[in-house]
Amino acid sequence: MAVEQERIHSHTVPTRSRLEINVRQLLLKCEIMAKQEPIDGNYRLKQYVKSLNEMITELKTGPDKPGKEVLSEYTKRAAFLKGVIQTATLNSPTEKLEAAQLLSHGAATTTVDGAAQEIHQKTVAKYGVELRSELFGLEESDDKLRKRNIIKAPNFTSNSTSQEDIDSLLKYHQNMQEKVAENMVMLTKSLKEQSQIASTIIKGDTDALKKSSELTDRNMMSLKVESERLQEHSRSAWKCWLWLMLAVVMVIFINMVLFMKVMKKRKYDA
Repeated sequence: MAVEQERIHSHTVPTRSRLEINVRQLLLKCEIMAKQEPIDGNYRLKQYVKSLNEMITELKTGPDKPGKEVLSEYTKRAAFLKGVIQTATLNSPTEKLEAAQLLSHGAATTTVDGAAQEIHQKTVAKYGVELRSELFGLEESDDKLRKRNIIKAPNFTSNSTSQEDIDSLLKYHQNMQEKVAENMVMLTKSLKEQSQIASTIIKGDTDALKKSSELTDRNMMSLKVESERLQEHSRSAWKCWLWLMLAVVMVIFINMVLFMKVMKKRKYDA
């Protein structure tokens, strides 16, 4: 599906440079690899994403760079892939899950082909399984659990009983869950504040647009009144000139008649 959309999009935009075509192909290849192959320890994907970022930087400074929206899409998709790779390098499943959940707020998860959504869902599901496995002890033996508890909680002694180790482990995981919950609450508050700020900005823009519209209406009304005054003045001036021309014509006509009578009278006297 993604390849077909890539082919259709390439037909509709025939003026891409060679570098941009390479960027699009490498970006598509990285997304396919992230969906189909494991990300942990995938050295080839890491090198591809690194090369992709370098090519995008070169594309931004090149003479044949595309529009701002296209460049922004490339940058966001590459940044999302880089974030997925960095998430895989974290130590504990809890940290990986937290980082993967934060990746869902990036604009790259709204791409048309849905590649980023699939990668994000796969990543979150994978780290969620790892976290559940860690919580229920499905992947580690009792010796490893006891060793990890000693490292994470220095207060535990080697002479602790099995029940104390279990209680300590449950307490540790409870603290980690509370930490995740606190992070989610902080994220929700941040989103709420950003939403309020955006609402205030939109409200201010709406008020400014309303004032501009009212000012435009007043100017239109004033212009209409002045136009009517000008038309009335033009009609009045035309009538004045008409009467003046008629008066001149009448005076000339009367003078001509008087002149003709005077000349006729002189002719008879002669």
